[in-house]
Amino acid sequence: MHVVAYLIASGVALAIPSFADPFEVEDQEATYLFRFFSDADKVHVSSHYGFYDVALQNDWKLGLRYNHEQVTVPGVAAPAGSAEAVDAITTASRPISGEDAYQDFTKVRNEVRASLDRGPAHVGYYVSKESDYFAQQVDGEWTQSLAQDNTYLSGGGSYGWDRITPLADQDTATPDDHRNTTHGSLILTQLLSATTVVRLGGELERVEGLQHNPYRNVYAGGGPVPERHPSTRNRRDAFLRLSQYFRNRSSVQIDYRYYTDDWGVQSQTVGAKLNQYVGPNVVVRYRYRYYDQGAADFYRAEYVLADGIDGYRTGDYRLRPIQAHLFGGMLEVGLAAIPATPQWLRSSRLTLSYERYFNDINFSANVFETGLSVDF
Repeated sequence: MHVVAYLIASGVALAIPSFADPFEVEDQEATYLFRFFSDADKVHVSSHYGFYDVALQNDWKLGLRYNHEQVTVPGVAAPAGSAEAVDAITTASRPISGEDAYQDFTKVRNEVRASLDRGPAHVGYYVSKESDYFAQQVDGEWTQSLAQDNTYLSGGGSYGWDRITPLADQDTATPDDHRNTTHGSLILTQLLSATTVVRLGGELERVEGLQHNPYRNVYAGGGPVPERHPSTRNRRDAFLRLSQYFRNRSSVQIDYRYYTDDWGVQSQTVGAKLNQYVGPNVVVRYRYRYYDQGAADFYRAEYVLADGIDGYRTGDYRLRPIQAHLFGGMLEVGLAAIPATPQWLRSSRLTLSYERYFNDINFSANVFETGLSVDF
């Protein structure tokens, strides 16, 4: 009996170090990033990111991400009671209460992401909180190397469950609802040479629950009625990406994506990026993207009946036929390139970018973004 107890105790003692080893820190890094976004409609988005990455023993890696984001939508600029003001208020994508349509609307979102990786395996958890939206998601991925590490096959999946609690609105009264999302992907990455990589993949996604904007109205049957979309949506896409690296420290990336769903939407996206190092601490990027989409089955420019098409109606421009272009550039500067930079900031990077977006439905935007990444 004493021998058995001794063997059990010895086994536990030997097991404890092997279990504890993965939680001994080998390396860690913390980063702060600030981003500011502004477009031609004076919508402002400011984001404060925090990153914390830890390398543990036995190839374990822990990652934590935090984002505090504030979105400000300007109030209606048209005179009160005018046709322009009425149109802007009744079709708003934000809650309207009393006269606050003429005041800026601010929405705050906080999110936390956590991930744990070891070798080919990855698991993660995400949670996000807004005044009218609470979202959670779990995800996992497995990557298998093949052909002497020249081929990689990745399979992943995620499940998200969201709780939606619309704020009080003078024109709509949407009850509390939910949205559940199941997503799966399969991606093949092939190294064609030391400088050429091609990636081919496909994704499937099923969304169930509230999928329209609870604050937006649509003109149907002669007057404004609440927007209404189907409660289920099955989405599919396939993509191809080619990345080519050059000896002058530049790279080109070309993308193509085809998308379709059971709402009748089909789209194609073609994009290209050119990245070029200008010295050891400066990177310049040029970007262009073309997007072509067909309309959802229930989309109409005008709805004759208040019931819309089979009970559905939309004011979402993302469900209408659309062709869009986006082009721009980015400058990323390592602060080590500036001689007067303090030592504790020399590993940080400043990002400045400008993008021009325009489409065939008379909408355009100048998008400015700045970012500062500070490593600790």
